[in-house]
Amino acid sequence: MFYQVNDIQLFVADEGEKSPTLLFIHFWGGSSNTWKPVTDILHAKYRCIRYDQRGWGKSDKPKSGYDIQSLADDVVALVEALQLEEYILVGHSMGGKIAQAVAGRNPKGLRKLILIAPSPATPTIVLTEMKQGMIAAYTSLENINGIIEQVFKASDLSLESKQQVIEDMQHHSAESRCAWPELALEEDVSECLPNIKIPTLVIAGENDIVDAPARLKQEVAQKIHNAEMAVIPNVGHLIMLQAPKKVAELINVFCK
Repeated sequence: MFYQVNDIQLFVADEGEKSPTLLFIHFWGGSSNTWKPVTDILHAKYRCIRYDQRGWGKSDKPKSGYDIQSLADDVVALVEALQLEEYILVGHSMGGKIAQAVAGRNPKGLRKLILIAPSPATPTIVLTEMKQGMIAAYTSLENINGIIEQVFKASDLSLESKQQVIEDMQHHSAESRCAWPELALEEDVSECLPNIKIPTLVIAGENDIVDAPARLKQEVAQKIHNAEMAVIPNVGHLIMLQAPKKVAELINVFCK
């Protein structure tokens, strides 16, 4: 199903009926499919909404709007379009940075925040060589496989999951691919952090080198009032695909 949001069409998958509603925000390179292994477990207990961000998957791919605050505007507008009265945000990596920006606005109806290997709200500065590598990351199958195995530390993905990730990483625009390393990764939205008062859960992967547990503890969990943190062993950056049952379990316990 498609929803009109800020003059673009976003593809939305909506499953389950029970309250509360979980709204899932995917990572740079992902899509609504990223969350399916987790929502397949949870939608019997919760309404689960996952969507393709602008520039990814089946959603429109405009030339602009890829900074964190604009992507947060998309979330707020989607919540309004879906007429969500009570909901919980679940964001992964770039989606986690977006979720923090949304939560910092104290939107009506937002009850809890779940951040999975989130990029911190503070700027992440990378060397020029690394930035160029990120810009080229999803431009060839060789580069994509290298990112999955060497950067995301997700060589243990099932064949089905890996094929889905590869497909997702190929469905983007040049603008959406380049905006994260060139703009949004270094964007400072940390003014949002003192405003986040809702219960927050931070989930990290033990082997994650993109958003490592030590950094997430210092830059995210310790900067959000009363945040909890959990570390899942033996997984990298693609936690929801590497350990969907454990992620679903942690979400379920936290939501209750």
